[in-house]
Amino acid sequence: MKHRKYLLKTCVLLLLFVCASAAPSVYAQDGPPESQKFGVGFKVLAGNDVTAIGANARFWTESPLGFEVGWARDSEGISASADGISVDASAHIDVIPMSALYTLTHVNTESVYIRPYVGGGINIARGSFSAGASGYGGSSSVSVSATKVGAQGFAGAEFTFKQIPKLSFGGDLGILRFGGNSGFAAGLQVHYYLK
Repeated sequence: MKHRKYLLKTCVLLLLFVCASAAPSVYAQDGPPESQKFGVGFKVLAGNDVTAIGANARFWTESPLGFEVGWARDSEGISASADGISVDASAHIDVIPMSALYTLTHVNTESVYIRPYVGGGINIARGSFSAGASGYGGSSSVSVSATKVGAQGFAGAEFTFKQIPKLSFGGDLGILRFGGNSGFAAGLQVHYYLK
């Protein structure tokens, strides 16, 4: 398992090196829309038995580099009662991913502008669980929480229809690790570019 992780890291670094040496000339020939520098929106993140929804911000520099930060939450709760006893329980996972993005190239058609990219970074995940029970004149509760730092690596693309140049749609697929678990994850996002 450790060999696979090292092999994956080596492949990602090699891909980034190749892109860094080849992309600037392509980038300069067909740069991004002037209206796409800083955008805010929302993102849906699915992976590791978690489906989280939250806010997202993306910033593109004048070079092929970009940055992304977000927040997403997944929560579940249950309530049950029987024979005079009621139980309530809830679990929350908050994830704050922070990533650097690198544009591979640009595709500029008559109606759609496409920006493929690779990215990676760290994430901070905080999980909390609370439960309480009451009945027969008494009650008890328990609450626990933990914070873990993980990482992610992904590849994706951002699509902008030229009729609405400030709005973009995109998706990415990659590997997400947080809370001691790792696996494939997919993200869907929409951004509105303020400038």
